[in-house]
Amino acid sequence: MHLQLLVADWCSSCQRAREIWEKVCAHHGVALEVVDLESAAGEGFAQSHHLKIMPALLVDGHPRAVGVQTEQDAETLLARLQAERQAT
Repeated sequence: MHLQLLVADWCSSCQRAREIWEKVCAHHGVALEVVDLESAAGEGFAQSHHLKIMPALLVDGHPRAVGVQTEQDAETLLARLQAERQAT
């Protein structure tokens, strides 16, 4: 499972989402790639995925969550993703 969190450094909501997702992913031993939307690569990435809201969480290249989740919501989503992955 490949998790990517799209953020902008200037965005306080993005920074909060980053803190939450980094903590949850570390707790579960899941790698998290943080993509800066202000970089050329990040801008291209957002355009290719038609993302207009940030922060955004992508799982295996597909948007799964936008905005800031609570730590509990992030835990629930990650547990569900891991269960789906084990079922396949």
